[in-house]
Amino acid sequence: MNCDRKKPGVAFWATVVLVAVLAYPLSFGPACWITSWSGLPGKWLVTVYRPMAWALESKSGILFDATTYYSFLGASKGWGWWTDANTGRVYDFAP
Repeated sequence: MNCDRKKPGVAFWATVVLVAVLAYPLSFGPACWITSWSGLPGKWLVTVYRPMAWALESKSGILFDATTYYSFLGASKGWGWWTDANTGRVYDFAP
């Protein structure tokens, strides 16, 4: 039996990278929404989405605005973000 399988090419790996790069930031909003509605502590959220938290730590600019808007889009009322004045670290809070 002859099994002539081709190795994945450049197009395949480019697609894999593109999906991974897009899936990570797009999953941030739903992760915030699930955390806000479930009452789970958000410590994991800030850890897993550290690059997104950096955008929130900037407290200005279009990246901050877009990240904040996306995180609040489906979140429960009163859920949000706060920044520790001493360390500058971002945390989530629930009502």
